[in-house]
Amino acid sequence: MVSLQFVPRFVLVGALLHLLAEPADAKDHNYIFDASELGCPGNVTHGPITLTAYHPVFDSDRKRDYLDAQNRKLYTLQEYLDNRAPYVTVGMDPDLKLPYGKEVCIPELNRHFRRAVRLQVRDTHEDLRSGAFRRVDICVRTQEDSYDDIVNLLQATLVL
Repeated sequence: MVSLQFVPRFVLVGALLHLLAEPADAKDHNYIFDASELGCPGNVTHGPITLTAYHPVFDSDRKRDYLDAQNRKLYTLQEYLDNRAPYVTVGMDPDLKLPYGKEVCIPELNRHFRRAVRLQVRDTHEDLRSGAFRRVDICVRTQEDSYDDIVNLLQATLVL
């Protein structure tokens, strides 16, 4: 004879097994599992480029340390990966005079994170001057995040 106190446990386990058996839809999680979808749109490719990282400094007296070139919020890679930001802020050479919000793509980031990482040029800095298309500075959450190898690539590709 089965005790009634065990019935709810069996029901719970059955419900959990049913959820685990459901196929995961990559679009629900904003991931791309088909490698052919990880390419970058655009027709101009620059490379090799150096990808470097910077982070907002919120306790600074200078707004430029935590806001972009038009005094708007910096969106970090980590916020984007957590689906809390519409794009990732990147900085490039001010002499390029790229339009604010210009979409760029780095296929190495797409492949690493197995999803399209939306990057927008919304920042610049004097340290980037004369770097032309050879350097892209990507905004990350903290100084510790700036040490990650994926945001410090020496041989990346930039697609515009």
